[in-house]
Amino acid sequence: MFKNIKRRLLVYLKRHPHILACCWKIIRGIGNVCTIFIPKQKKVIFNSFGGRKFDDSPKAIYDELRNRGEFKKWDFVWAFTEPGKHEIPEGRKVKIDTLKFFYELLSSRVWVGNSGIDRGIGFSKYGKIIEVDTWHGTPLKKIGGDENKTSMLVKKKNRGKLDSETIRCAQSEYDRMIFERIFHATEDSFLMCDLPRNDGLLRYTEKEREDIRSRLKIPEDKSIILYAPTYREYLVNRMGKTFLTPPISLKKWKDMLCSDYVLLVRAHYAVSEAMGIKDDEFVRDVSEYPYLNDLYAVSDVLISDYSSVYIDYSILERPMFCFAYDLEEYESERGLYMDLKKELPCTVHEKEDSLLEDIVHMDYDKCVKKSRAFHLKYAPYAGNSCNAVVDEMIKRLKRYQ
Repeated sequence: MFKNIKRRLLVYLKRHPHILACCWKIIRGIGNVCTIFIPKQKKVIFNSFGGRKFDDSPKAIYDELRNRGEFKKWDFVWAFTEPGKHEIPEGRKVKIDTLKFFYELLSSRVWVGNSGIDRGIGFSKYGKIIEVDTWHGTPLKKIGGDENKTSMLVKKKNRGKLDSETIRCAQSEYDRMIFERIFHATEDSFLMCDLPRNDGLLRYTEKEREDIRSRLKIPEDKSIILYAPTYREYLVNRMGKTFLTPPISLKKWKDMLCSDYVLLVRAHYAVSEAMGIKDDEFVRDVSEYPYLNDLYAVSDVLISDYSSVYIDYSILERPMFCFAYDLEEYESERGLYMDLKKELPCTVHEKEDSLLEDIVHMDYDKCVKKSRAFHLKYAPYAGNSCNAVVDEMIKRLKRYQ
């Protein structure tokens, strides 16, 4: 009952931005006073997807810091919504949005997150806090104040002093220009280094891929299709839950593809429950599988719609397909930066049948060639991001001493 009340309260606040803005101002004011008196410690606090995950670029940076001698005596803290669900090899855990969390945040010398670690409050970085914001993918769809239907609170949020202190990662000039505007950032705050989470994509061994296939119970004679649709935040009920179900017939997919493929469905966390997939010899629901890179590494083909997974997966230079069954609606409701039909290295299918036919009759070499060109345009710096980010972090720490 308490969880339902909390969820309804959060939904209410999101729908009433002026009330939410007042709450933010009060919390920000208290926090900015506290940060003056709370001493900074040799401590790094990490947060991934608002505390839901122990993965993505924050984890990649965490792993890099654990291997660096300069951080041997530092304290590592992970902020989670449910700390008991996650095991970390080193450091401490804290429950997000508690007083303890805010103390850990304001007393840390370094913040590392992929979607705004300070919960959107906008604390001042008094005391030379170093923030690393990797974000979580190159935006094909509009974000922040660029979204077609966005509250004025979000549109006005970043109008003010240009942010030159935060270390931000960019995959190419394409996303740097978008992020520079959205986050009101300076050009020199960006590292053109790709995303830390993608370093590992180029390092999987054949043995590791075999182990992943074994865990997923994939027969040796089957190739793997990874279907990773994004969610539609405008399709939600009064409890804030999505009710999206892609218009597909898994029976039809099975009839046409099961002789050669196994289908892995990696739905957005807000979608997987709504799809109601039941595992069988053809399809597996891997929405809760902890490491997306593992799924990229073993997959032979990717299907998505408006997700940044295209950019990351292109690093592997494998065939990709687009199933954008609601393209016109999505462009109207959310909006897109990229003209998918011109830029994606594949046909944009709005019908299920044409998508399946395209997969069955694909020209593999031609698809690989297109993916390679897409990779070189949108992710040309992949492979050494963790090193670049930590080197910049160390440089700034020396500057602030």
